[in-house]
Amino acid sequence: MKVIGITGGTGSGKSAVTAVLKENGAFCVDADAIAHEVILRGHPAYDALVKAFGQEILGEDGEIVRKKLGQMVFTQGQNRIPELNRCTHPAILAEIRSQLEKARQEGWSYAVLDAPLLLEGPFQDLCDEIWVVYAPKEVRLARIMARDDIGRDHAEGRMAAQRDWDAFVQKAPIVIENGSTLEHVRQQVIKQLNKTNG
Repeated sequence: MKVIGITGGTGSGKSAVTAVLKENGAFCVDADAIAHEVILRGHPAYDALVKAFGQEILGEDGEIVRKKLGQMVFTQGQNRIPELNRCTHPAILAEIRSQLEKARQEGWSYAVLDAPLLLEGPFQDLCDEIWVVYAPKEVRLARIMARDDIGRDHAEGRMAAQRDWDAFVQKAPIVIENGSTLEHVRQQVIKQLNKTNG
């Protein structure tokens, strides 16, 4: 089974590319969805995050409030991102491996791993091919602010905390441009998929 990794900066539109691949027969692993699950109370990363970041990240129901956690991580700069990753990455990686193994056993011909932090640590080693999704800065900012209901400064902080564009391209020479229409994305994805499967 071939594994295609999808990465790119926050707000670049990775999920749109993944959706097109899913329409064309891919088994999809959503690392963001996994990341949301592992921080729930009773799940692998919950205790580590509360210990690292304190009770301030909890809501009245005792669950971690992702917006509070995000503000604590991103408004204090990159110094707290490694701490966040140490708390969450082992659990995320274990679940990704589990889902990919399930796909192999079920006989899927290829799978897609949609992971914002694909180029960090061991995640890229799970992939046979890596695609990076690109969108202009202003498009990304608008998407992030609408998606996460945050202001421009906070959105820019999230973008600044990630790799710059050159770092993405060095690791992932296959680029999908996602700054305009979904149809444009679909055409690029299908063209690249034909090359991959050819």
